[in-house]
This record gives sequence, C-alpha cells and structure tokens, in this order.
Amino acid sequence: MVGIPTNKQGSRGLDEDSLLSASASLFAEKGYRATTLDDIARALNVKKATLYHYIRSKEQLLTGIYARIFDRIEAVVRPIASQPLSANERLRRMIHAHLEVVAAESAMLAVVFQEESELDPANRALFQKRKQSYERIFEAVVEEGQQDRVLRPLSPRVMVRAVLGMCNWLYQWYRPERHSWPKIASELLLLIESGWLADHDSRQGAWIRPDTVGQALEPPREAMRKARNALDELSIELTRAADRLQDGVAGP
Repeated sequence: MVGIPTNKQGSRGLDEDSLLSASASLFAEKGYRATTLDDIARALNVKKATLYHYIRSKEQLLTGIYARIFDRIEAVVRPIASQPLSANERLRRMIHAHLEVVAAESAMLAVVFQEESELDPANRALFQKRKQSYERIFEAVVEEGQQDRVLRPLSPRVMVRAVLGMCNWLYQWYRPERHSWPKIASELLLLIESGWLADHDSRQGAWIRPDTVGQALEPPREAMRKARNALDELSIELTRAADRLQDGVAGP
C-alpha cells in the first residue's frame, strides 16, 4: 500500500481512494510532470497545505496508483487461477476479470502505462517484478492447458503478453457511454480464443460459462421480468386512457 493515512474526522478528511482517483485523473489528462500539487488540491477542494497531512510528495501518489492497480487486478485474477475448472475456462475468466478492471480504471491504467519512467529506480524495479509475477499467473494456466492439449503449443510467454497487450489497450478507446462492456468483453474473448479466420462459428462473442443452471437462466429470467413490468405499465396506461375517454377529457 502507498501508506496514505485516512482521516475520518471532519468534512475535510481525505482518504486514499479520493487522493489516488483525483491524482490519476489529472495525471492521465495533463501528464505527471505537468500536474502540480496545487492542481490536485483544487480537484479535491482543499488547500495545498492540507495535502501535506496525507502525502510527502507527488511521487508518493504516483507510486500509490501503481500499487493500487496491481493490488486490485491481482485480487480478482489470482483466485480464478486456482479454481477447480479446466485451464481453458480459467483462462477465459481471468481475461474477463482483467478486462473488467481495465475498463473500470482507465485513468489509473493510462498513468501506469504512460508514466513508468517517472518512478524512481527502486520502485520501477519493484513494479517490474510485480508485472512479471502477474504474467506468470497466466503462463502457468497456459502451460497446464497445453499439457491437457486444449491450448495450442505456442510460447506461453508470447501468448500471455500478446493477450494482455490486447486487453490493456482497451484503456485507450473504451468509453462506457459509447460501448457495451459485456459485449466488448465477449467479442475480445472470442477473437482471442478463435482468431479472425471464419470457421462457420455463428457465435457473436465468447461469454464466460456459468457455474450453475440458475446462473445460466438468470439473463432470460431478467428479460422476462422487464417485459412483464413493461406490460404492466402499458396496461395501467391503457386503463388511465380509458378513464379519460369515459370522463370526456380526450377530444373527438
């Protein structure tokens, strides 16, 4: 962790999440060097002097952003790697989880991918090791899938770096107001699994497989609930329209 203390007293108390989120947005927009502590203080609606109750330097915020991303992405991916599922299914779910973090934390990812040279040598080396350790989680599952003959016998390192490179680039172009996150994830997964040559596969995406029948049936059940609600609302509106006509409110 970055070691930013949490002040729970008073309305001006800042926590690590707000500090790192505000800093990441500014670093992503203006660049690390061009962003000042004054900029960050204004974004948080506090005085610059207040920031020094929480941090020692701007680089502490940059280091914190790197630590936060690695902590979060490892926390969702590592448990999947040890689930009692086929290597192919685990790999699919790991990629899906990775993509979800990239989509949710695009500002922090922009900083992580663009500002590594601004880290001091010790922290740069530390995060390089964490990156290699993270890639190794995927490589181990790929190797297992190759042993089981469900994955192509290609270089695990090349495969993992190619897949993560494709996934990580999402931060550059994904916009939640323009794109459907589940659809983007399913299409990327299908492309990664199948490549781009037509093979008469009619699927429009590769969705992670549900664990239970109940999970598999939940999407159509939710669609039915929405349809029933819409019909109920339409029925109520028809009744109101009939009442208005009966009372002579509507014109001829």
